[in-house]
Amino acid sequence: MNMDGPNIQITGVTNKNITKHESIELGHKYREELLHYIRKGEQRYIPQYADEFKEFLRQDTFDIMKRIPRNQLRAYKNILLSHNTLYSYSAEKGGLSAWQSHFLSEKYAIMVENAKSISELEEIHKRMLEEYSDPSIRFTPLEKATIAEKVEHFIRMNFSEEISIEEISQKLHVHPSHLMRAFKKERGMTISHFRNLIRIKEAKDLLTNSNLSLIEITLIVGFKNQQYFTRVFKEAEGVTPKEYKRNNVSEGF
Repeated sequence: MNMDGPNIQITGVTNKNITKHESIELGHKYREELLHYIRKGEQRYIPQYADEFKEFLRQDTFDIMKRIPRNQLRAYKNILLSHNTLYSYSAEKGGLSAWQSHFLSEKYAIMVENAKSISELEEIHKRMLEEYSDPSIRFTPLEKATIAEKVEHFIRMNFSEEISIEEISQKLHVHPSHLMRAFKKERGMTISHFRNLIRIKEAKDLLTNSNLSLIEITLIVGFKNQQYFTRVFKEAEGVTPKEYKRNNVSEGF
């Protein structure tokens, strides 16, 4: 598929001058085009698709939102859950690691289930598309990378897992002591501290842009208990997770 930019508008599916059969075909072509851009990490085209998709569901020509009588919120959630699977699969085909694909899929499934309004689901879908199409989180060859760069890449791809220094050193074929010394020398911090900073970064995003509970966020980003998470978060940010959420919560959450 060779495309220089979006070719299909999903709102064209609602055109009254075409048959239902043609509308369905157009909708499938739209979906394939979107998945193509997710797979290729062509993030610059994603906002248009998010807006088109939102308008398509608002028009609801095919009565998709009426599949569950008197419960549009549940119907919307079901749609996003199915799309979450499609996006995850496409991103993985484009170089997203299996673990990262699983992590994002689980994260967004939980966010969707915890959403309390259509507007919140629309925002979640937008963020879902942006993250799945983000080329910066795809796997990249590291043959010429330094030890610290290899560690950083490994941690970013596995930050929610409780993997020991010994296990990391085995994966990277470096002695544990040399691994720790090299990383500390290049980055000025321990590997554990770096991993916690990555976890806190992800937690800040979830605190600001979701209705997930504190314990849910604690477990999603890889901390074993809420007390330790709160202590590490306050050391890094100067405020507790609850205070951070209160000061930075996004509209709609």
